[in-house]
Amino acid sequence: MNDFGYYIKQNTVKFVYFGSVKKEVRVFGNFMGWSENDLEWKMHYNLENDDWELEVLISKIKSGNTDDFYEFTFIVDGDWINADKNTPNLNFCPGYGYRYFLNI
Repeated sequence: MNDFGYYIKQNTVKFVYFGSVKKEVRVFGNFMGWSENDLEWKMHYNLENDDWELEVLISKIKSGNTDDFYEFTFIVDGDWINADKNTPNLNFCPGYGYRYFLNI
């Protein structure tokens, strides 16, 4: 993984979450309007890798945002998750916590 939280695979971004989950994980970011109810960004459990994944086209991420800064976090079982403070792609948002940013 080139940064924590995602991989770049040619023309796609593969979001990846490792951690304890009871029900669901969703990607949550400025490129999708910070909409907590957007099920299009729901991740799928990969039994083989024991992680949660969602692969989307980079063009889809870029089309949802007018600037060149893309940040995200994960919603796990309804709770916003802070990004790992040791990740190289970290952004602190006062009042919101730590978020990952995409290098695309």
